[in-house]
Amino acid sequence: MKKKVLVILMGLICFMLAAGTSFAAEGYPLRAKYAKLKYISTAELKKEYARAVIVDVRSKLEFDVIHITKAVNVPVAQKTFDREVKELRGRHETAPLVFYCNGHACEKSYEAAEQARGLGIENIMVYDAGIHDWVLANAEKTTLMGETPAQKSRLIPSDRLKSHKIKYAEFSQKVQAADAVCIDIREPFQRKEIPKLPRLRNIPSDRLVQLLAGSEFKGKTLLITDAVGKQVEWIQYYLEKYGIKNYYFLENGVLSARN
Repeated sequence: MKKKVLVILMGLICFMLAAGTSFAAEGYPLRAKYAKLKYISTAELKKEYARAVIVDVRSKLEFDVIHITKAVNVPVAQKTFDREVKELRGRHETAPLVFYCNGHACEKSYEAAEQARGLGIENIMVYDAGIHDWVLANAEKTTLMGETPAQKSRLIPSDRLKSHKIKYAEFSQKVQAADAVCIDIREPFQRKEIPKLPRLRNIPSDRLVQLLAGSEFKGKTLLITDAVGKQVEWIQYYLEKYGIKNYYFLENGVLSARN
C-alpha cells in the first residue's frame, strides 16, 4: 500500500514539474522555435544587472525612445552586428551577453542570440520579456525619452496608440485633405512596394524625428505608414512631445495596402 501511494505521489510530482515548465513558457510563443537558447527572467536580470552586458537589438529609433539604462544598442538588422558583438565579447570576456527587444512576440532578440551563437560566442541569454515588462518592474533602471529613471506616467498606453490607427480605406480618404501630409517612414531599402497614395513622401523615421522638432508640420494632419504597423508606436512619442495632435497611422502599415 505504501509503495502504491509513493508511486502516485511521484507521478503527481512529475506532472506538477511538467506543468510548471509549460506554464513558464506560456506567453512566449517563439521559445519553442528557439529551444536551444537560454532565457533570463525580469527578476534574474535585475540581480545580474551590474555584471551583465545588456544588448538592445532594436532600431535606433526604438532605443532612443526607451531602453534599459545600461544597455548598448546594436541593431540586429545592421550589417555591423557581427563585428560589434564580437567586440563586446572581447571587452567583456566572462560576463553574460543578454539580448532583448520589445518582448514576448518580438523575434529580434532570438535572432540576435542565434546569430551570436553562430559566431562561436558563449554565455548568451535572451531576455524575451522585453522592454515593456522591464519598465513596469524597473522604472529606476529604464531611460524614457532621455530621462532616467523613466516616468511611468509618460508611457503611452496601448489604447491611445490604437485610437490613432485607421484602416486603409479611411487612411486613403484622409490623405485627400488639403492640410494632409502623407509620410512613409520605411527605410529606402524597404520600399519595394509603394502604396498608391497621393503625395506620399518617403521620410525615414530618424529624419522625421528631426523634422517634427521644427515648424514644417505645425497645423497639418499627418498620415503616417510604416511596414507592418509596429514602428509607428515609437514615432507617437515624438508627435506628442512636439505637441502634434492631428495624426493617424495606417493600421498594419503598407502590408494592409496589399489587400
